[in-house]
Amino acid sequence: MLPITTTLALLSLAAYAALAIAGAVLWRRTRSAGAATAALGFALVLPDQASRLVEYFEFTALLHGRSGDTFFLIHHHAVLQYLSIVGMCVAGVGLLWHAFASPNNRWRGP
Repeated sequence: MLPITTTLALLSLAAYAALAIAGAVLWRRTRSAGAATAALGFALVLPDQASRLVEYFEFTALLHGRSGDTFFLIHHHAVLQYLSIVGMCVAGVGLLWHAFASPNNRWRGP
């Protein structure tokens, strides 16, 4: 069984991947700019989550004395962190845009 932190890291990556796939399916179904923006926003978060997962595995390997298991990749955390923040903002705007522009919106009246 995996440790809880490894499980949470994998679940976080899987959740953002599922949100990106759901956004792509929503875009294919509606062909709206709001759905495309939401899919793009969640897809922008994936590289940051993947790099954090790789960094976590490398750090865990170093702590357990298995330095041969590390890749020693160069991470550009500043760029990926800001890209992730922008991605979440873009996804939020895209979801709101899609919700308000939907023809099934009940707030428009009769």
